[in-house]
Amino acid sequence: MQAALFPADPGGQRKEVRVLGSELVESYTVYIIQVTVGSHQWTVKHRYSDFHELQEKLTAEKRIDRNLLPPKKIIGKNSKSLVEKRQKDLEVYLQTLLTTFPVAAPKVLSHFLHFHLYEIDGITAALAEELFHRGEQLLLAGEVFSIRPLQLFAVTQQLRQGRPTCATGDAKTDLGHVLDFTCRLKYLKITGTRGLVGTSNIEEHLLPFDLSVFKSLHHIEINDCDVEHIKGLTSSKQTLATLSARYSAMSMKDILVPEATEFDQWEPEGATLEYPLTAVIPKWKSLTTLDMSHNRISHIDDSVRLTPKIEFLDLSHNEILQIENLQHLYNLIHLDLSYNKLAALEGAHTRLGNIKTLNLAGNLLESLTGLSKLYSLVTLDLSNNKIQQIDEIKNIGSLPCLEKVSLTNNPLTIFPDYRTKVLAQFWDRASEVCLDNTITTEKELDTVEVLKAIQKAKECKNKLNSSSRKNGEDPRLSATSSKTSCSSLTVRRPSSPSLPCPVSSSQVITCSAAALATSVSFPSSSAPTQDAVAPGCCEGIESESGRKGEQVENEELRHLMWSSVVFYKTPDVEVTACVLLSTKALYFLLDDRVALFNEHQLDFWKQKSADGQSSSFHLSHCFVLKLNDLQSVNVGLFDQYFRFAGPAAGHIVTCLTRDSYCTHAFLQHLMSVLSLLARTPSPEPAEKDFYSEFGTKNTGKMENYELVHSSRVKFTYPNEEEIGDLTFIVTEKMDCLAKHQPLNILLYVLAFQVAPLDGTTQASACLQPKTLLLTSSGLFLFNEDYISYPLPEFAKEPPKKDKYQFMDGRRIRDLDRVLMGYQTYPQALTFVFDDVQNQDLMQSLTLNHFGEALPSQQRTPRDYRAVDREVQWCIFIPSADCRERLISLLARQWEILCGRELPLELTG
Repeated sequence: MQAALFPADPGGQRKEVRVLGSELVESYTVYIIQVTVGSHQWTVKHRYSDFHELQEKLTAEKRIDRNLLPPKKIIGKNSKSLVEKRQKDLEVYLQTLLTTFPVAAPKVLSHFLHFHLYEIDGITAALAEELFHRGEQLLLAGEVFSIRPLQLFAVTQQLRQGRPTCATGDAKTDLGHVLDFTCRLKYLKITGTRGLVGTSNIEEHLLPFDLSVFKSLHHIEINDCDVEHIKGLTSSKQTLATLSARYSAMSMKDILVPEATEFDQWEPEGATLEYPLTAVIPKWKSLTTLDMSHNRISHIDDSVRLTPKIEFLDLSHNEILQIENLQHLYNLIHLDLSYNKLAALEGAHTRLGNIKTLNLAGNLLESLTGLSKLYSLVTLDLSNNKIQQIDEIKNIGSLPCLEKVSLTNNPLTIFPDYRTKVLAQFWDRASEVCLDNTITTEKELDTVEVLKAIQKAKECKNKLNSSSRKNGEDPRLSATSSKTSCSSLTVRRPSSPSLPCPVSSSQVITCSAAALATSVSFPSSSAPTQDAVAPGCCEGIESESGRKGEQVENEELRHLMWSSVVFYKTPDVEVTACVLLSTKALYFLLDDRVALFNEHQLDFWKQKSADGQSSSFHLSHCFVLKLNDLQSVNVGLFDQYFRFAGPAAGHIVTCLTRDSYCTHAFLQHLMSVLSLLARTPSPEPAEKDFYSEFGTKNTGKMENYELVHSSRVKFTYPNEEEIGDLTFIVTEKMDCLAKHQPLNILLYVLAFQVAPLDGTTQASACLQPKTLLLTSSGLFLFNEDYISYPLPEFAKEPPKKDKYQFMDGRRIRDLDRVLMGYQTYPQALTFVFDDVQNQDLMQSLTLNHFGEALPSQQRTPRDYRAVDREVQWCIFIPSADCRERLISLLARQWEILCGRELPLELTG
């Protein structure tokens, strides 16, 4: 069908309309209309009823002939012949309407043909009417006004045509409303699209438009618009404070100096001119924030000289290869160069001045040498780079103001003790640095102190060796003779009473850092026995054979941990110890309270002096277990403790960490050290600890898990039988509850029951080690034999007592409240139960659940006191994580059983 052509309007835009065809949608026919105005073309779809509605409105408003539209058909309206005839008639109808209104179409016709979406007059009229109603309100509210490039293109074209500002005669659509609004607008956002707009052939990001109509802009944001088609942006140089241009530019000059395409040479105003120039370009006098992220900028050109007041500069997600020309930005404080192609930072301090925040994430950096003199830097993001060496952190470790550092997703983060090694590079400021958005913990600071002391000792030794070589001396003799002059390593006792021994928080254990770092002496190659335990001062950590001159070279300290320690031969005595893991051995620095041992238990701790007299005890005693003699490691339930086992009873040591995190971290380091000894990759489990899955199971069972390390050390984790035995003991006397609901073990934790402290009770007896068990129905206390179980390989018969001795149990539904506050131990929790008829779950419990019930008078007395028919348990849980988890799980179960929130009371 021949297209209908109409004379060009005064603006020079020729309009065409065609009905291309039709399509059946459900039970009615839709006609496809193609509209062309100038070079822009789009399609519109309407059914016959839409034409009829248009005709009714035009007849009422413009007095159009009612018979101009083809009549309706009731029968056979979707027949092929009728549709084809109606298609021709409707095209003639639209041609007639456009002939009737050659300059400006009525509003109803404009919307019918989508002139308000794609045609210049329709777009400007719609925008003018919107601003007539809302413009003043938007200006008073100071809101950001969003506009599309197509709308700006329409306004620009209409201004160029020199036509009346109100072609339709409707005052609401007068272009003057748009111009008045743009003159006063302060906050503008222009958002384009990539690809075609709607059903048209218009590519919005390629449309030219002029921004000179905006006279008062303070903030402008441009997205998806090619800046080479934008004119008039520089007219806002005097007022613009924030400029953002994303997905729009190939270079910074395209935005900051569009005049650069017209002149070969230019200089910013105020510059000293040494030779003739073709142009002097005014500066952006008010611009303080510039965002050119997500573009295709390959270098920072000299156009930044025109923005001397820039404080915030964002050039992220570009293709920048090096830092340059930023020395012209004297006020620059925050710089974002993330996700570019930076591979080197040499001389960065000469270009960045007083920078405070620097984002270099997502680049190709391997070295940090260019950052060593950024003395004002506070925040630094280096995540997602290629930094492999811890030593690179030295370049930023001395920066005096640095507080936040991010190194996530760099190769160095896979190193053991990555955090503490990095923090150690900051020396005395380690506590002030927040690494990877995680605040430094006291435990990490203790480890940092150790690493710092070791580093100082190494530096001391290197200086001594250097001095000895100059003097022609043997360095080994020099190092030995100067052992007492080396800086000391101080391992601070945890400030919280997380260990049972009543040692004051000020007590410290001191040993020679030089000895730990370079010259730790070991027992002879024979397996260590009781006699291999080295008493005396920990300085040098020497055994008898060590004092004879045997030394091991290249030994390094890998991990340090405070823990309670129990030896297999003295299962009733729990001793505070500092556990040191080196690349050769395990060291247990034992607290001076080992004097609590009786005489025959102390025999293997004593040593004879040269004159044959017993020497007095020093501050600490050291027990050494060489890693070559380590045969197996048994891990307790939920990582609450673990046991080292050698070839004999004197080589079995149990560490009661009472903290799953400490246990998991120590075992990971132990596996890493064993892997070094075996020279093969470590087969340790994934980052998620093995027991974390147990809390999500309802069966209370766990699969057997046994790991044989490449060094042939066997790591054994509890199997389903151990969980089953514990569940059986708990449920044995709870038949009445088991009938109503299944019993699930929710939490297992090693804790202490706090006994009342009177004048006759010593502080050491105040804490009574217990195993606390939380099930879906109750709370239970055990005395657990974690020393003898599982049976070591050399054992010929089981011990005389069961592993679990059930001491007390209470139903959750009988819990009245939980007290938290300042008691003998501030972290202790007091559970207050209602003593329902003075009965508990231990009424007929025996130590041997297969034996006869004990008489009531022989039952173990409870560790609580009843006042006014109340029972109180005062429980101290060293691990904060376990403590919070217990409260959370208990509160959930209490709410399920009792239908209300668990009362938690803070006591002073």
